[in-house]
This record gives sequence, C-alpha cells and structure tokens, in this order.
Amino acid sequence: MPGRTVVVDPMTRIEGHLRFETQVRDGVVADAHCSGDMYRGIEKALIGYDARVAQQVTQRVCGVCPYAHAEAASLALEDAMGLKPNANGQLLRNLIVGAYQLQDYLLHFYTLCSLDFIDVTAVLEYQGSDPGLSTLKEWVKAELRSNKIFPAAPFLPRYQAAYLQDRELNISAIKNYLDALSVMADLHKMVAIFGGKAPHPVAIEAGGVTTLPSVELLAQYHTLLERAERFIKNSFHHDVVAVAGGFSSYFHEGKGWGNLLSYPYFPDKRGEHHAFAGGATIGGRYQALDIGKITEDHRYAYYKTEPSAGVKPLQNRELEPLSWEEYQRERERPGRKYSWTKAPRYGSEVMEVGPAARVVNTYHAGVNPSLTRMVDGFNRQLGISLDDYNSVMGRHLSRYIMAETIVERLRHDLDQVEPEASAFVEQEVPKNARGFGLTEATRGALGHWIETDGKGYIRNYEMIVPTTWNISPRDADDKPGAVEKMLIGTRIADEKNPIELARIVRSTDPCMACSVH
Repeated sequence: MPGRTVVVDPMTRIEGHLRFETQVRDGVVADAHCSGDMYRGIEKALIGYDARVAQQVTQRVCGVCPYAHAEAASLALEDAMGLKPNANGQLLRNLIVGAYQLQDYLLHFYTLCSLDFIDVTAVLEYQGSDPGLSTLKEWVKAELRSNKIFPAAPFLPRYQAAYLQDRELNISAIKNYLDALSVMADLHKMVAIFGGKAPHPVAIEAGGVTTLPSVELLAQYHTLLERAERFIKNSFHHDVVAVAGGFSSYFHEGKGWGNLLSYPYFPDKRGEHHAFAGGATIGGRYQALDIGKITEDHRYAYYKTEPSAGVKPLQNRELEPLSWEEYQRERERPGRKYSWTKAPRYGSEVMEVGPAARVVNTYHAGVNPSLTRMVDGFNRQLGISLDDYNSVMGRHLSRYIMAETIVERLRHDLDQVEPEASAFVEQEVPKNARGFGLTEATRGALGHWIETDGKGYIRNYEMIVPTTWNISPRDADDKPGAVEKMLIGTRIADEKNPIELARIVRSTDPCMACSVH
C-alpha cells in the first residue's frame, strides 16, 4: 500500500545543504533518498595551477575540517615527489591535525548533536549559583516571554520527542555545552600555534610544516593541551556515557549496510606505524586496504560525463554538470538523478566511513593495544559488542574513543619535537607525475589524487571525501547510499516530529560542502 512521504529540508545543525526524503509505511521507513543540493566543482577548477596551490585551495572546500584537505593534498604531492617530511615536520603536522580533530569532536557532540538528546528546558529549573547556567536560565526565560517567532534559538524550536529524563544529567550536560565553547577556542589556538591560523591553517605544505617550533610555542601548546585533556577525559567522557546509557536502544538504530572503510591515520615521526589502521570490514570480516578497489559512480548525480559508473580516481579530466535546462527537465523525470553528490564504492560495496569505521578497523587490525583496551572496557560497561559500533550511539562513543586516543598521542608527539629545528624539506614539484594522499578527516576516509603536467602544473585532480561516501545517492546497481540505508527500516513514533531520522543523519556528522566539493 502507498505510504506517506516525510521530508526534512533543510537538515539543520550540520554543515551545508542536505535534503532527505523518506517513504513511510505503517510507521516504518520503506525507502530513503539523500540529496546534496549545491554544486561546487573546486577540484577541476585546480587544473592549470601550480601543484602547491592545492594545499590551500582545497581547504576552501570546507571551513569545518580544512586541515584534513591540507594534509591530504600535501600527502598526494609528497607521494608524487617521492618525499617524506622530516621528524619535526611529521610531529608538527600531527599536532595541528590532532588538535583540529579534537575541536571537531566537541563541536559535533555538544553544538550539533547534544540537543537531540538532552532536555535544554531543564535549565529553567536550575537553582544553583553557576554564573553561566544562571545567565542562560534568565536568557531563556526572557526569550520565551518575547514575541519572537523562534525564541531561544538555536536551542528551540525542537522536535517534540523523548529527551534525557534525569534532571541532574541534563543540567550537567548543559553546563558542559557552555564550557565546551572555551575549550574549542583553546583547541583552535593550538591549531594556530603551528598551523599559522585557524581555520584554514597555512603552514601545512608538501615537505612538512613551515613553522619553526620555538620553546615558547611548544610551552603554549602544552598548557592548552592540558586544559583540553581535562575537559575531554572528564566532562566529554561523562556526557557521552550518560547519553549512551539513557538512549541504549540507539546502539541498534541507524546501522546501515555494516561495511566500514578507513585509511591509515596519525603516523609516528617517521611517517610509519599509524595509530589508526586502514582497511575494510565487509560482512563482519576485516581485510587490508586496497585502494585499487575505489571507484565513483554518478548515475544518480547531476552530471553527464561518461562513463558514469566504475570510474577510477583521475580517470575523468572533466566532470560536466547538467545545464540549468537539463537540470529542470531531470527533476520531472521518473527514476531521476537527485543529488550533486557522487557515489563512491569500494569493490562495488557501499561503505560507511567515520569514527566507527576507524575504531572497528583498528580494533580488528590489532595495531593499537590502548584503543583495544578502551573498546573492551566500554563494551563491558555498556553491555555492547563491536557489532554495535556502526549505529547512532556507536558513532558518538567512537568519537570519544578517538578523542582520548588522540590526546595521548599529542602528549607523546609534543615531547618528541626538537625545539628550534626546521620542520620543512624543500623540493621541486615533479613534472608528469602522479600521487595520492590518504588520511582520516574528522568525518572519515579522505583521499586526494593529483597528476602534474610537463610544467609541474596540475593536469588533473580528484578528491573523494568522507561525506561523499556516507551521503552518496544510489549507484548504477540501484544500491542505496550508506545513510539512505541507515534510514530504511527505522520506526518513526511521530511523522510530524521525525527525531529518529534526525538522530541517525546527525550521527554521521554530514559536511555537505565537502561532499559536493
């Protein structure tokens, strides 16, 4: 029997413009389509420019996770050069990208997702003396008395749904929401110490990092890292566990295909022995990474370049979008294209990328005993297994595991930096060369591919970005994308307040500007 259409457009508290449409039958999502609703075209706009331009221009794909594009672009050019940074260059790069990831994890949990779970109206019952909470309480009261259409934004309006019931846990989480703002500011300062500025750090280049690590800069970083570590290991840990305990059913929601892809991430000072493993878990079985299996498909994306399926990185030098007239006609066609986002595949499989993939693949690979112990501890505490990590709550838990692991690595790497020693190795851009750079952005597996011409200029450039993997449309085999599959089968209590769908989508931390790049 025909169902009802439930559309969320735009999806709020994410980066960019996302629309998703679901068909609901008897309260259960029977079908779903996710649409990236803007066009960018940055990667092909790089063609003809000096190869070093990519480290700066690709960062403009996104103001939330630009550091990862700088790193991937540098790795791609270094691969073409046959070059590795020296020890200081690798260590400083780690200090920049690690601090940025920590900032992103706090931003995602508190600013973007916590309002899906905590009851912010609990602050109206606050009777204590904390200045921040008291100020927020009076502000919310004044907002609710006002004649504004949407008082107390961004906290309200919200879906009518079940939120965390424990009053004290709500108050604690709201306080940590406020405290996280200054911690995030400190983490941005840490990025700027060696990155030159934040966002869009300018010091990451092919060959290392151009900042000279003075004793004073190292001391500043150390002080800020200690403050961030206290918040992460106490407040962030407490709130993630509290939300996981209060919404344990969400370890079984938003599971999707269950296929997980990650790239090697956070190497030691020699560029080896990564803290997080690359690889793919498909059907519950882990396998080593094979980048030759990576392809893209735009059968259901708004492009007309052929071939449209099974396209390897750098195979297409041009990617021609539909014209305005073609786009308008396409929107009326049955079985039409419906997104500006392409559909990456790994050996024809739909893959989820992100913190859960990183944690599960690293656990399977057995390369990080500290992470393994942490995962085992959380599994015992919360009564879950590794199979529960590709879920709404598993993704939130994975971000905490990532955060604690990165904090420990930052402390270790900071102690190894040689003060006042260069962190950069200069080398000419190679001519008629190819290279690729793989890393893990906050949202998951990120790859850049570069090809230079006879002058050392960019002949072709390709980016396959985390949200492109997760928010992909269907492919030539009509397989739904990762998030589309996560939504299918979800039971919705109230179609006018589809909080279940919002929680699933936000758990993947979409970055739509990145996805369409």
